[in-house]
Order: sequence, then C-alpha cells, then structure tokens
Amino acid sequence: MAEKKNRPDPPPKPEPKKKQDSLIGDKRRAGIMLSTKLREILQEKTELVNGPDGECLGTKTEALARLMVKLALGYKEVDIKTGLEKIFGPDRGMIQLIWDRVEGRASPANENLKKKRKLPAKVSDANKERTNRIATQGNAD
Repeated sequence: MAEKKNRPDPPPKPEPKKKQDSLIGDKRRAGIMLSTKLREILQEKTELVNGPDGECLGTKTEALARLMVKLALGYKEVDIKTGLEKIFGPDRGMIQLIWDRVEGRASPANENLKKKRKLPAKVSDANKERTNRIATQGNAD
C-alpha cells in the first residue's frame, strides 16, 4: 500500500467578519447623543434675560430664542470706540427659521441637500454635452 504523505495541517479558516456598525449608524448615534446633551444644557437656568418684569434668570433656551427674535427683527448697536450707531437689518434666514418652527415644519439639517441636482437635470446636462460634442466634431471634419 502507498503510504500517506505527511502534509501540514491546512491553515484555519478565518472567522466570519462580524457585522460592524455602518458609518451612518455611528453618525446617527452621535447625533442623538449630541441632541440629548444640548437639550440638557439648554434647560439650565443660568442666563440673564430681559423679560417683561426686567432682567431675570432664565434658561439658555429662552436666551437663545430671544436672540433669534432679535436677529429676525433687526437691531441697533453703538460702537464703543467711535460712538457711531450701526443698524443691522432683519435676517431673512432667521425669520424663515422662526416661521418654520412656529408653524411646526421641520427644516433640513444640511443645506447641501437642497443644492443637490436632481437626476433629470443631470441627464439633461449630459445630453447637452453629448450633443455639443457631436456638433463640434461634425463641424471639424
């Protein structure tokens, strides 16, 4: 009988990769944690706010809301060095943000999402480029 050759043991099979959390999941969890901490901080009563009864202690949320309204309405500021009065007009972006909040509409988190071109526009641009390329090549002959 033929003897079996002494062969080394085959290397062990690699363990299947565990499913790692995707980057999207990490961003989502980080966003949730950030939102939670922001809510906690905004509930702290540490800010002086000008209320109807004069200056009083209020939450950071109230101070932030008052600042947003101030920016939306416009305000005047006196420069200490020169004594000149600067007038800041109403901020349209802040007006829109306040309106959306009051009406209950959610604003997009990322402004870049608004600027993305839609598929039909991309296809249309590609067709224009192709047509122009054909026309210029045809005229070159």
